[in-house]
Amino acid sequence: MQLVVTGATGFIGSRLIDHALSRGHRVMALARNPDRVKPRENSRFRVAKWSLGDPLPAMTQASAILHLAAHIPADFGDAHEAARCFEVNTNGALQLAMHAASQGVKRFVFFGSGQVYAPTSESASETSAAFPVHRASYYLASKLAAEICLLSFGTANAMPVTVLRLASVYGPGMHGAGMVPTFIRALGSGRSVVIRDGGRYRVDLVYVDDVVSLALAAIEKEQAGIFNAGSGQACRSLEAAQTIAEALGAARDLVNVEGARTDGAALGFAELSVAKAVEQLGYNPRSFRQGIEAWKAETGLADFRSGSGQE
Repeated sequence: MQLVVTGATGFIGSRLIDHALSRGHRVMALARNPDRVKPRENSRFRVAKWSLGDPLPAMTQASAILHLAAHIPADFGDAHEAARCFEVNTNGALQLAMHAASQGVKRFVFFGSGQVYAPTSESASETSAAFPVHRASYYLASKLAAEICLLSFGTANAMPVTVLRLASVYGPGMHGAGMVPTFIRALGSGRSVVIRDGGRYRVDLVYVDDVVSLALAAIEKEQAGIFNAGSGQACRSLEAAQTIAEALGAARDLVNVEGARTDGAALGFAELSVAKAVEQLGYNPRSFRQGIEAWKAETGLADFRSGSGQE
């Protein structure tokens, strides 16, 4: 198939391109700065200069667009960022779908967020209430609005749209500000990490290759609709730090906990139910421990310990 990937310079986009090429697909990467796209010596890969709002380059029988490009505000709490979020993440995505449909693109895959769900102590399924007013509201609202617009446009124009609601993605090549790379860098260099709130913070951590495989399965199996892309398990911050310490061979006493270790209400986000993806797309995500071991196996212990491959 001929696949078109936006956000090609990003962590997930770059991994997606590699996996698509390894499966024999042809890939066109769209990027504002083509020089930043990782070069690949493959005749089935090419790069085109493009920004959201620009007309699409001429494409011949493109099978699908996988849309990862987005505006991520520097300050999620800044209301002044709302207009830009909706301009790029909502209107830009819809305009891209309109351009794609006019060129006969057969499918559209949108990468949304699993944090659009209303807070819950239960697993969040695709039919759970979505009400992102507790964190990053302007950004998440723009992503949720994009889902609604894209699904409506796809239905009206006979272009199947797949929405993937992503949990917290980690793995080789990720940016270094999140919990997982922070723990890796600290513990890999023999420095301690402090787990706050008694280690009660939880989040669904999903390995990047599982997200990529799910996206490609949605295209190859021609499945439209909304699918959660998580591990199906909530991982607490203390568990994540201890798992990384074990993978690195770091001393367990480098992981320090502040606050009472109680069974009080968890903080953070519930796990995403992945039953629909399992049933319809054959999804089989790794546990966090399995993902960390896969990352270490790919990069080697020395590079993993030093954070090699993190941008």
